[in-house]
Amino acid sequence: MYVPRHFELPDDYVTEFLNGPRTGNLITVHADGPAATLVPFYRDTERNALVTHLVRNNPQVREPITGPGLVVFDDVDAYVSPRWYATNEVKANVPTWDYITVHVLGSVRIDPSPEAALRAARRLTELSEPDDVLGAVGKEKLERMARAIVAVEVGIERVQGKAKMSQNRHPDDIRSLAAELTRQGQDRMAEFLLEVSLPYAEQRYATLARLGEVRALREDVKGVTDSH
Repeated sequence: MYVPRHFELPDDYVTEFLNGPRTGNLITVHADGPAATLVPFYRDTERNALVTHLVRNNPQVREPITGPGLVVFDDVDAYVSPRWYATNEVKANVPTWDYITVHVLGSVRIDPSPEAALRAARRLTELSEPDDVLGAVGKEKLERMARAIVAVEVGIERVQGKAKMSQNRHPDDIRSLAAELTRQGQDRMAEFLLEVSLPYAEQRYATLARLGEVRALREDVKGVTDSH
């Protein structure tokens, strides 16, 4: 994934994001090409891996994997109309799409044992439920069901986080965009815009302003020198 420096997702955001159960696309490469399955993951900190389970008959499990796996998590996204930018009244803008995504690359390990599969399924359930909902199903039935799935781990070997969230826009644009997204109920995106994108944009424009003042001063000095 191409990530310009100003679109890099803060490390603390990535860490918090991966600590919760998340749904992502597991992408693996096989002899006949890539394959993908949308599945829930949880982070096993002791093994430094993302864990999920797949149906045993899934080709991603049955066919040999020829390289590292990729997990793509799409956090939030939204279409951005140029009408939502404050500066659009002065200079016409083009529409775009803002988003936050996290990619995890690492080796894929498959454990075909029903015990590992049930362990993964239990953990995902525990992280998503306030109390035990599997107890009523019964141990024997759960063990039988676990024979149809396998546990899958993806090592957390490389993580890339990208937030294309209007950081390169004028601060007034970010404020107006945040207001519109709040009106639409996109609170998480609006919060990121105000807490991350806006400070970056304000610092960037302050730096540009200082550079402009320095250039103007140099031109003034050069003009005085050339006149003598």
